[in-house]
Amino acid sequence: MASQATTGIRALRRAATLVAAVLVALTVAGSGAAPAAARPTPTGSDQAPPPVSCITDSPVDPLGPGYLMDRGEFTTIDHPDAILETAPYGINNRGQIVGAYDTEGFVIHGFLLDGGRYTTIDVPHASRSLPLRINARGQILGNYEDERGGCHGFLLYRSRLTTIDVPGRPTQAVGLNDRGQIVGTYLDAQGTTHGFLFDRGAYTTIDVPGAMRTAAVDINARGQILGLYLDAQGTTHGYVMDKGVVRDIDVPGAMVTFPFGINNRGDVVGFYLDSALVRHAFLFENGVFTTTDHPLASADSESHEINDRGQIVGLYERGRPVGTVEARANAVASAGVPGPGEMWGTGSVR
Repeated sequence: MASQATTGIRALRRAATLVAAVLVALTVAGSGAAPAAARPTPTGSDQAPPPVSCITDSPVDPLGPGYLMDRGEFTTIDHPDAILETAPYGINNRGQIVGAYDTEGFVIHGFLLDGGRYTTIDVPHASRSLPLRINARGQILGNYEDERGGCHGFLLYRSRLTTIDVPGRPTQAVGLNDRGQIVGTYLDAQGTTHGFLFDRGAYTTIDVPGAMRTAAVDINARGQILGLYLDAQGTTHGYVMDKGVVRDIDVPGAMVTFPFGINNRGDVVGFYLDSALVRHAFLFENGVFTTTDHPLASADSESHEINDRGQIVGLYERGRPVGTVEARANAVASAGVPGPGEMWGTGSVR
């Protein structure tokens, strides 16, 4: 059985890696006809929905440090106050990095790493704060859980904090470009997952045509949207949507592909699951997939964001053997952890 420390930090990992909210969302079976590709987002009812957490607890997630990969060289990223983990998720063209770290009592804080200096980012009165992206203007996007445990997006710019919520719906803000456009995912009243675009104060729903569920995870300055969707046969695919045209992003031979970041050149990073349920980091550049695992990883590696200089931030597993396919699958099943496909977790660790 996982220790409290291990469970706490793995909750952090689930929170922001989209395996928490977005990635896991898609393999849950849905019902009903798929909506159009983009339409005005409904405002929902005036009654607030019950709180829905951003965080899924998982005792089988990677447990190790963060990294910066620059021209093939890896640099470890560790917050000096972190007890177990420093988890970087976003990097801009200036090399500024945002992410999260844990402190005593397994309290999760956000951070900005700029010029070797860490600054803590905590949303006031939030139980958890998870910065995910930073753009060239220095705007920081992320998610927080309120005092009830409900999930909200936030945008932080020059000390001004703005909540990003699809009206009346549980919302996770995940992607941000240099123009200030935001993408993410929300749950409708029926519990179905949709992507959204927030631009100039207006929300627009994003759904891949024919998909049962859709998630949007990042957007670049060209307006290309990165995400995942669940097709009518129950298979999860990565995608890039460019001016309404959808192209699948699936690593050949992978069980599932989870794209996470896209830069202004259209290069994509993320991770995929192999037949042994091990996660591998990947770079998709000029139509070619390249595996970019950390050389010291004992098992899983993940990439989360790439800037226009080709710098990549991510995480890797250290100190735990891969084990057999059956052992890993049984660990997932015994823990009650959803496979690549449910969206929102219980967030039981506080």
